[in-house]
Amino acid sequence: MTSATIKLQIGNALPPGNPSESARVISLWKTIHHFFSDTEFTALAGINATSCRYHLSLDASALLALMEHAVALADSFDAYATKQGADSSLPINAVLTITLRRTDQALTELESYQIATVFIQQLVLASHICLPGSIQILDSRYDGSGAHRYEAQTFDSKILYGAMKAASYNEWPELPVQSFEKVWDWLTLCETSCADTALNNINKILFTLLKVAEQRHEYSARTVLLVIFQLEVLLDCRAAGNHELLHARARSVLGAIPEQSNCLRELLEVRHNLFMASQPVHRPPLICNHTADALRGQIGQHNSAVESGTAMVMAILHDLIRHQSQSYTFSENWSRA
Repeated sequence: MTSATIKLQIGNALPPGNPSESARVISLWKTIHHFFSDTEFTALAGINATSCRYHLSLDASALLALMEHAVALADSFDAYATKQGADSSLPINAVLTITLRRTDQALTELESYQIATVFIQQLVLASHICLPGSIQILDSRYDGSGAHRYEAQTFDSKILYGAMKAASYNEWPELPVQSFEKVWDWLTLCETSCADTALNNINKILFTLLKVAEQRHEYSARTVLLVIFQLEVLLDCRAAGNHELLHARARSVLGAIPEQSNCLRELLEVRHNLFMASQPVHRPPLICNHTADALRGQIGQHNSAVESGTAMVMAILHDLIRHQSQSYTFSENWSRA
């Protein structure tokens, strides 16, 4: 049996949140910290490789310490971020320590970083599904033996947090905090960590959700494509190309859609305009404390549609998890007039 310890250094680890949201995020991360103690994790040992079983531990104590320090000093993550903008000595960095063990043969360096990367992706999915916007991995790098040969991935909390705020503001759809254990077990059932190319629909959705989580202040047509793709695959509307069918199936799963939350028409129109080459294209912006506010009113940015659409995706995933399912089977009625 061999083991490997890999540290993920996160330069900007603090997600957004007001006092109540910050408290929920801290509670979730306490659960995550205690959940991964010699936990079995099955994942691909490399691209085009076979799945293997590992024993994995996660130490999130440094991240928890940062979060609790922020709340103690400023009452919320948002207020702490404002203070940190004026005082660079205030920390926003943390580390996640991953320990891997394999019982049947020795771990190679490449394999260790591959499994750590797949685990982090699975953790990003689980955290955002439990509580959208609860994980942020920006300015990241690996620390460990051979770490200079591997690039750590980055994931923002902005769009998922925006989805949660949109759902709260519109009072639809309901996005209560989910059980981390149930979400992790459901992801395991979906075998998301055992594929490098998604062939079934549920993993297409989940891999696309990772791509949404990678977006930084990006609410343009590219993100719209990701969101509408998720909704059409979840509701089995890709082949039909029927806009009314998409609306009907969304209502059948989520119930009546309030007007202020009905983003489907805008999402579909943006996709059409993109393919017709009439959609504005923006230069990638300088990212700073005020980027989100500066971009919010910019033409071609689709903040409300992307946020409300992502909230719908999360609500549909919650419904699938609640019923331990991975897809829907729809049956439309018809008659001759």
